[in-house]
Amino acid sequence: MKVLLSLSLMCLAGCSAVQDKREPLVVGMELTYPPFEFVDEQGNPDGVSVRMAEALADYLDRPLKIENIKFDALITALKSGSIDCVISSMTANDERRKSIDFSDPYVTTGLAMLVGRDSDIEGLDELKKPGRIVVARLGTTGENFVRQHLPDAKLNTMQEDPACALEVAQGKADAWIYDQLSIFQHHKNHAKTTRALLTPLRPEQWAIGLRKGKDGEVNALRNSVNVFLRQFRESGGFEKLAGRYLKEERQLVSELGIPFIFDSAPVTKKTDLELDPGKTQSLEVDWLFILLVGVLIAVAIFTFWRLTMEGKAPASGPGELLGYALLWLLVSGLCYFVFASLNQTYTWNWEGIWLRRWQLFGGWFRTIWISLVALVLCAGVGIALVAGSRSKIRPLRFFCRAYTEVVRGSPLLVVLLVGYYVIAQAFNVNDRILIGVILLALFAGAYLGEILRGGIESIGRTQFDSARAVGFSSIQVFRYVILPQAIRRVLPAVAGLFIILVKDSSLLSQIAVEEFTKRSESARSATYTGLEAYIPLAIGYLLITIPLAYMATCLERRFSYES
Repeated sequence: MKVLLSLSLMCLAGCSAVQDKREPLVVGMELTYPPFEFVDEQGNPDGVSVRMAEALADYLDRPLKIENIKFDALITALKSGSIDCVISSMTANDERRKSIDFSDPYVTTGLAMLVGRDSDIEGLDELKKPGRIVVARLGTTGENFVRQHLPDAKLNTMQEDPACALEVAQGKADAWIYDQLSIFQHHKNHAKTTRALLTPLRPEQWAIGLRKGKDGEVNALRNSVNVFLRQFRESGGFEKLAGRYLKEERQLVSELGIPFIFDSAPVTKKTDLELDPGKTQSLEVDWLFILLVGVLIAVAIFTFWRLTMEGKAPASGPGELLGYALLWLLVSGLCYFVFASLNQTYTWNWEGIWLRRWQLFGGWFRTIWISLVALVLCAGVGIALVAGSRSKIRPLRFFCRAYTEVVRGSPLLVVLLVGYYVIAQAFNVNDRILIGVILLALFAGAYLGEILRGGIESIGRTQFDSARAVGFSSIQVFRYVILPQAIRRVLPAVAGLFIILVKDSSLLSQIAVEEFTKRSESARSATYTGLEAYIPLAIGYLLITIPLAYMATCLERRFSYES
């Protein structure tokens, strides 16, 4: 009996081992787009795209693994080899084909508009009037359409669908351009304040995104996916999905006389897949830009070297020079290994980023002055909180303490979204930069107040008493005795907070503030690239934070106690 049991367990283990050896089909999608991609009540992936992915995995006889990835990062994940394909309601157009391949289309839909309930907009012609504000989701063909056909409109790009709908519902934007089904779904959520204009502005097709083969090779998965789509359609698979997930949508488009997404004719017109006008620009050498960036990089390298050196080091000996050489050799070898591995799957496309270089630089410069203004306001908030927390008025002390704890316990993203869409809306303030700077300062001020309070309380009580005993007033005690010592003690922490504040300014992109991160995201989404935009973004922030850290170190040395 024991022998039979052992043999059974060995067989089961062998079967499991064989099953585990099958390479999983890794499908990328963003599970925030019902009824195509979403998470059900039990926390499991569900929707049309999920069922398609399951059917595809069964057809290929491979286990399925779904990766929930932000839509604007799906192409980057595909190009880097993290996923095998993208099934996420992605429109196949010529811009994206420069970075990835596509299967045959399986859905034909179109761009539609969400407008205000009392808006006079009935079509594209009304949006061409001066002063119109249009919102689009970052990385979508709706954003690309606005850039092509509405050059005079002000475009605000948001990260999420609900934020786009809220912009229109609150009157912050005149229209949101997106696909028909999504516009219809969000109109239902804001039925009292919006209207859905579902007549297609332009027909589009969805397809499965696939990685390009290196050096002109054909992705072997593409032929299998196309055969699957053809068989899935012939077997009535799309009809079953439509009956399960899209009953209401199917009835709506039937009443409007619009072909349903699974049975409409394919789009073949070249005009439906227009290229970005920016692609016609020449890639000329911009010596002014190269010189400017070169100077900034040189300053960053110099300050980084001074920052990492331990004071005035003695003359370097052969052993120390050998150590530095080995260190740089190790780092260079590691970088070469990482990027060589990436180059096996990743196809680089720097053209679009280079054409938008001055837009990126303008966003970088805006990040600097936004951070500086926020730093000044943050210092005022921090000092006010310290003064209030030491006040003799108990309600004021309670308010300062409660404010500090509430803000420190809240994520900055939540503070920005609530502050902009709730508080600012109540006061009818719509200046995104002004609101963003104030919210950033109020958030960082809570941390700065705690840092300053800790520095002041670290000074011995005897110094307060001694200064008062010699006739100093309370203000003189703080000015001449307490603050000079407290500033020296908290300076490293304050410098670190200021550097974090500069990086946190990137979250202002969530409320469509056109700073460095937002400009980089716009460039990346317009060109459908990935690392080509992330690398300049990382370098740009280092060009700010490294000199800032070096200046903070110089201040520490300037105000440090003499030994």
